[in-house]
Amino acid sequence: MDLIYKNDYGATYRINNSQNPECEMQLVVDTVGLFMSRADLVYLLGIVQKSHGPCGCSECGGKCDKIWCKNPLVDICLKVDEPILHRMEDLIKGTQFALNMDATLKENNVTSKDS
Repeated sequence: MDLIYKNDYGATYRINNSQNPECEMQLVVDTVGLFMSRADLVYLLGIVQKSHGPCGCSECGGKCDKIWCKNPLVDICLKVDEPILHRMEDLIKGTQFALNMDATLKENNVTSKDS
């Protein structure tokens, strides 16, 4: 696995030779590792960004302390607060930036001096 991006909340790693080619990365937060595709990352970012707003459920009193991410195989619930939401958003956006930068450099045949 190769590090893509990290901050003080977690890290994302590129998975080499993944059994599921769509799940090309692993997002690690606290002690949880999640195998994800780029589409999963976009979906999770949307959930994190919506979590900054008020919640309409009767249980939380207007500000929910959990985020839910659902897919066909597993439902994920993470307990969060405002600082964690900001670090999670940074982790996702930093990962997307690094992935897009790598693709842009490759597309334009730009290599480092060390290559």
